[in-house]
Amino acid sequence: MQLLLKQVKIIDPTSSNHQQVKDILIEDGVIQAIRNSITKDVETVKVEGACVSPGWMDIGAYVGEPGFEQDETLETLSAAASRGGYTSVAVLPNTRPALHSKSEINFILKNAGDFLTEIIPLGAVTRDCAGEDMAELIDMRKSGALAFTDGKHPIQNAGILLRAFEYVRTFDGIVLNHPHQSGVSPEGLIHEGPVSVSLGLRGLPDVMEVMMLKRDIDLLRYSDSRLHVHNISSALCLPIIAAAKEEGLNVTCSVPALNLEAPVDRIADFNVNYKVLPPLRTEKNRLSLIEALKDGVIDFVTANHRPVDVETKKVEFPYADFGISSLETTFGSITKAFGRNRNLTLIVEALAINNRNIFGLDIPSVERGKKAELTIFHSGLSTTYLKQSFGSKSKNNPYLDQELPGKVLGVINKDRKQLFIPE
Repeated sequence: MQLLLKQVKIIDPTSSNHQQVKDILIEDGVIQAIRNSITKDVETVKVEGACVSPGWMDIGAYVGEPGFEQDETLETLSAAASRGGYTSVAVLPNTRPALHSKSEINFILKNAGDFLTEIIPLGAVTRDCAGEDMAELIDMRKSGALAFTDGKHPIQNAGILLRAFEYVRTFDGIVLNHPHQSGVSPEGLIHEGPVSVSLGLRGLPDVMEVMMLKRDIDLLRYSDSRLHVHNISSALCLPIIAAAKEEGLNVTCSVPALNLEAPVDRIADFNVNYKVLPPLRTEKNRLSLIEALKDGVIDFVTANHRPVDVETKKVEFPYADFGISSLETTFGSITKAFGRNRNLTLIVEALAINNRNIFGLDIPSVERGKKAELTIFHSGLSTTYLKQSFGSKSKNNPYLDQELPGKVLGVINKDRKQLFIPE
């Protein structure tokens, strides 16, 4: 593959070319030249105002394969990811069987090897992600598991979490846990507040998140291990995380893109596509999350990609599954959330750099001689998301048939590319 990117603005704080407008020549999967002007008779991409950055990465997407292929397969996950600008995705272990031993880790790595998007498995903390018996963490780590989590099932048992911390400490691993104390409101549906009261829906109070976060931080301090607080939604968690970082604890956190853009008011018409975990909260809360991302209290943004079968979503709101198929709309959500004063460097750090730094992965910097793993995008264009062109097998997304600011123009990875250049 040969490709010439003409006059693209490089957004990459790890590169000596950061914030410069250059021509980039790519040959055989490697950046061969970055100059003010390059002339060569090869396929050329030229879109005025286009930007290029290290390929984006998502941590914690759900893929149904194996066992729940009706929700998403490895192939459709890769299609959705590339359309969303992602070159790498770390997937949750909530499959059937769960990714709880080296056999399942090897299955993902073997069957996802031919896709444009690199798919990396996250290993389960417990067998079947059931929260009871410890899984084979060390074997999975040796086989290629990036980190460990029970994914959609937050670890409720403190003893199990403590043992996980102690196991991963032996190889400087990371445990991911979503702070959600399910026993507080096991039948909760949306954020507890005026909207839940007006709709007659049982609420999910902030305290569910805060309680578990405090417990996790206490166990982290005791074990001297590493914790990633996965997908926070409550602003009440922010000072707790900030204090833990200030104390020197090895803790990081992420936030879903949808929670940066959409307040709970969007559910006023019972739109099931806004029924997600963690739940959407108030407008004031949303703005606090944005500021925390700017301040570095929140480290990066996730798609929180949770595709579900259409039959479990097209029902009355109380009976619909939680979830959103969101890899393709994440950039649009973030771009809209930040508005006209958006900081592209911050967005690239939140999508491509901070997450790789935390999980010990190489950053594909935009430098001559480096592997070409790139995302091409434009913050000044917009995208209308149509069901027929949606890459994900699941179509549970509130932005379908709507326009969002920002456009992914293409991805380059593994000496392959996929371009979405407007005519």
